[in-house]
Amino acid sequence: MIKINLLPTKRKPARKVTELQKQLIIAVVVVGGVFSGMAFYYISLNSKIASREKDLATAKAEVARQDNMLREVKNVEDERKKVTDKIGIIEQLKKNQQGPVRLLDEISRAIPATAAISNMTEVSGSINITGEAFTNEDVVKFVENLKASAFFADVFLLETSQVAKEGYEIYVYKLQFRYKGL
Repeated sequence: MIKINLLPTKRKPARKVTELQKQLIIAVVVVGGVFSGMAFYYISLNSKIASREKDLATAKAEVARQDNMLREVKNVEDERKKVTDKIGIIEQLKKNQQGPVRLLDEISRAIPATAAISNMTEVSGSINITGEAFTNEDVVKFVENLKASAFFADVFLLETSQVAKEGYEIYVYKLQFRYKGL
């Protein structure tokens, strides 16, 4: 059987919350919320700073890598320029090498067998030759052969004179021309 007590019991009276206690609770909740917000903001700023520092380190590494690549490219460009310059010099030397050979070959074809060259100089594109021949006709033939060549221009006989040398009468000549060097 169940027993039920119908007599009134003593109850503790309900505590009344005073106005000061309410304000204190609200202040604690507000201060806790502000501190929680500040903590959240601090943590988010620290994570942003860490992220930016990581991005900065990555960017610096990329800049350093690209600087190395730029130096390599510059070195390659410098080497390429040096090689190109050397090739140009070699080509110029080949061209210059053919010029004197061609010049001497054409002169040797133009000079008669009875004439000789004693001196040949080049001054600012003008070639001066002094030499000797047995006859005046040999000198004239040499000048005509030079004029007939496609490699020479402005051929002038500057001087010719007859002199006695070792008991023989020979002709000393001076002539001037320009080498076109086709």
